Amino acid sequence: MSPETHDAVLVFSKTWGAVYLFVVFILVALWTYWPSRRKIYDHAAQSPLGDEDIRQ
Repeated sequence: MSPETHDAVLVFSKTWGAVYLFVVFILVALWTYWPSRRKIYDHAAQSPLGDEDIRQ
């Protein structure tokens, strides 16, 4: 592989790799914070506290 080809592949992978990771991040954030999923996460947040017996 010539140095020019290597540099072109490097620039392409850095640019589009960053775009790909940003798009994946946005999709995961939308999936997590979508209003219809709120009940699932509220239940998960309270589940460690629900079955706890307090003994002193």
